[in-house]
Amino acid sequence: METVTPVHGNQKDIKDLAGGALVNFAGKLGRSFRGAFLWVVTLLCGLEIQALYSLSWGLVSIVNRAAGFGLQRGVVRFVVEGRNSGREDRVEWSIAAALTVGSLSSALTVGLVLLSAEWVADFYGKPIAGAVRIMAWSAPFMTAASIFVAATRALRIMRFDVYVKSIAGPLILLVGGLAVGFAVPNLESIAWVQLAMALGICMLGAYYFQRCFSLENCLRRFGRRGLPWKRLGRFSLPVMLTDLIYGVLTQLDVLMLGWFVGKGQVYMIGIYVLARRIASVMLKAPQAFDPIFSSIVSELTYRNKQREIGHRFSVISRWILTINLPIFAGIVLVRDSLLNLVAGDRILTLSPTDIETGINILLLLGIGMMVQAMFAVVEPLLAMSGRPGLNLCNNVLWLASNFLLNIWLINIYGIVGAAVGATISMIMVSAVRILQVSLVYDIQPFHRSQFKPVVAALGGALTDWLIRDLVPGEGIWATLTPPAAFLGIYFSLLGFLGLEAEDKVLLRQIYRRMKRIFSRKRPTT
Repeated sequence: METVTPVHGNQKDIKDLAGGALVNFAGKLGRSFRGAFLWVVTLLCGLEIQALYSLSWGLVSIVNRAAGFGLQRGVVRFVVEGRNSGREDRVEWSIAAALTVGSLSSALTVGLVLLSAEWVADFYGKPIAGAVRIMAWSAPFMTAASIFVAATRALRIMRFDVYVKSIAGPLILLVGGLAVGFAVPNLESIAWVQLAMALGICMLGAYYFQRCFSLENCLRRFGRRGLPWKRLGRFSLPVMLTDLIYGVLTQLDVLMLGWFVGKGQVYMIGIYVLARRIASVMLKAPQAFDPIFSSIVSELTYRNKQREIGHRFSVISRWILTINLPIFAGIVLVRDSLLNLVAGDRILTLSPTDIETGINILLLLGIGMMVQAMFAVVEPLLAMSGRPGLNLCNNVLWLASNFLLNIWLINIYGIVGAAVGATISMIMVSAVRILQVSLVYDIQPFHRSQFKPVVAALGGALTDWLIRDLVPGEGIWATLTPPAAFLGIYFSLLGFLGLEAEDKVLLRQIYRRMKRIFSRKRPTT
């Protein structure tokens, strides 16, 4: 079994943040297979079936968060505590308690979804009951997989999470989507692919878990008296409620559009889903930092090192901003080509008004997600430092505002109103999070070093504005020249303004990993 000796200190944490985030970010790129899966479903099955799948899985994925019971953070917290106490048996008892709680919550979730599937289909007036029943059985497998990879994340091992959730899961979806798309292109077949993905990542997660822990010892303690399930439950319950509300938030616009949009325009929900998928690229950076940041915050909180937590937070916020500014610029500059690419030949069946609507949705959601991404790591900071209730309050406020805005704006602006409501609510909750970390933890989220990527982005935008009349109006050069010019000016200005010490650590980590990859000797024959 793999073991990790805990080492503390500023330099160690920054290296772990950089290295762990690089592994996770590579995994997030691997999750592009899921975007490719949606693309395949759209091309082979049509926008309408893709929209019905998105609606069905949106509902099931929400209740699956209840099945997970916040254990993805609870396991990290209690495994870290057990390891720092020096008692390995406390680690195994904590994992056994998580498996017990997860089994009970998953069983309740499956039963609830099976009983309510027909009612949900009638409510929406869409033929989704069969698909919902099939995907309901994914809950226990998804929960077990989350527990297994969370335990390895507590050891600051990020690659297993990447292998399981970011590579294997989306790859299973892509391969399965291609198979059923050519053979049986219907909604129920796609639902079976989703269930197969859940089973696959559960088995792979158990395999990697066994490399770090004794699965046999944990299962031997499963359901036994004396498990710390009450302490785990008290910590995980607000995390679960927060995750559940966030799950509703991520699917709220699609769920509400499914009710507002008539049968003749279901395809527009598919356009919205594709635009949201493109815009969500900007959430990959904070998602990459979340697992390793959670482990580090948990240890620093255990040692009561508040100042160090603030420093790590400021560094990550700057890194996220630096990564996302050129991504957002790329979306803005090639927005037409992006939407044409993901919709494929189906774009030819859309009217110019529909295409313009999709582009407006893409830009609006891109703005909201860029703001959300910069302060998204507040959520693990609050949870792992013992304030998960604040996250719950934030998400309740977020959900309520988004719901009310959607009711108002969808009636006025149609499908674009959902994007406007989502963007306003994302910006609002980000402002609340900034206020919380400033008042509750005396952490300053802003630092003068964060102005460097902003200045570099403004320089790149000014360059594009100056050369736009010099670029031919059509062809590949017209598409590629503006983003290439932006990137060249952006990174040149970043270098000119000077890198921070933490940035140099990150670049060294990138260099070492790339060198390690390309210096591997090929096996001789």
